[in-house]
Amino acid sequence: MKSRIAAIGAMAAATALALTGCAGGTESGSGDASTITWNMWSGDNESTKKLEAQMEVAQALVPDVKIELQTAPWADFFTKLNANMASGKLSCVTAMNGQRLAGYTDAFMPLTDEDLATAGISRDDYNPGALSVMESEGTLYGLPYDTATMFLFYNADLFAEAGVAEPTNDWTLDDFEAAAVAITEKTGVKGFAVSIDEFQWLSLPMAQSGLQAVNDDGELDLTNPAFVEAAEWYSSLVTDLGVSNAVPSASETTWDPSQFENGQAAMIIDGTWNATKYTGEDMPFSGGAVRIPSGDDGLYGVALGSGYGIAANCEDKEAALKVLGALTGPDVQAVIAEQGGYPAQLSSQPLYFDALPEASKENLTAAFTAGFDGSTAQRVTEEWTQVATAFPQELVSVYTGQTSMADALASLQSRFAK
Repeated sequence: MKSRIAAIGAMAAATALALTGCAGGTESGSGDASTITWNMWSGDNESTKKLEAQMEVAQALVPDVKIELQTAPWADFFTKLNANMASGKLSCVTAMNGQRLAGYTDAFMPLTDEDLATAGISRDDYNPGALSVMESEGTLYGLPYDTATMFLFYNADLFAEAGVAEPTNDWTLDDFEAAAVAITEKTGVKGFAVSIDEFQWLSLPMAQSGLQAVNDDGELDLTNPAFVEAAEWYSSLVTDLGVSNAVPSASETTWDPSQFENGQAAMIIDGTWNATKYTGEDMPFSGGAVRIPSGDDGLYGVALGSGYGIAANCEDKEAALKVLGALTGPDVQAVIAEQGGYPAQLSSQPLYFDALPEASKENLTAAFTAGFDGSTAQRVTEEWTQVATAFPQELVSVYTGQTSMADALASLQSRFAK
């Protein structure tokens, strides 16, 4: 497997990386081969190389179809996606974050069981929770390549310096707060880094309140009193307790991971997709991970994930389905596991743990085992992408004392609730 990942090859090196999907997402290739464009987000060279390694394996599975990769940074991906949708030029195989799918169902072809058979994929390859991230109102619009949840990551060296016991998977939010205060007081380093990103900042208020930002009826519910109270507690980590620095601007989308990686914060909330990074040898400290601490109502978390769908404007559905099956099938799932991603398919998930470094294997295995316990799929509205885009500016205003959390949430509710 490692040799396959390392050998990107000339084909991958020639990959087109601009996000300008061709009409219908297909072109005539050499001979009778179709060309299928695969559009995915990637913010740096390392991420792009991982995608190229996945593509190399997928390409070998569909030699009669040429796969071309196009990427854009996460912050730009959906802006460009909207433009390509408007012009009818969405790439045939297009990535979609499951938590944004509800607002993009018109962009994708619904997938039938016959389509899955063409792709060489079965519903039985997934647990229902993993597959549901690419469903909307009971209709399947794509296939997931990963499944994820949020973790609390910590700097074990700062905990040791402060004389505070490391976090456990049984931690409560009271434990979290006490540790953040103690580390801040004893080391001079902030105990936690707050976030302006949707999953990263919502996780602790959801755990505290046992509520999501969208209620069971699928309605935006940011002004639910219990949720507001929990969100106010989260912002108080900056404004009252002083265990977090304020995020300086809405453009600082990588603020919290930068604080953590640079040793300026002892804890952050981030996704399982970064688990091997934050606990790896390349970090300047010893890192660990645990599930989201529990609130008064017990364990609470959300199951997340992303996948790929077939564009509604795609002119060669059969070729696109073959590529979709290759990119989400067991061979590429094995590559994803080797790269540190947690595969969506059940049969491939053990490969993730097999590939973990010995130094972090016990910690991460325990965290993953606990992390999905009590988790539920994150609910979103059709306007969720706009809500998530608006979060940073509102949150920065709260952290810097320009407005209250209650007023910020009320503003979002009035702007985006139907």
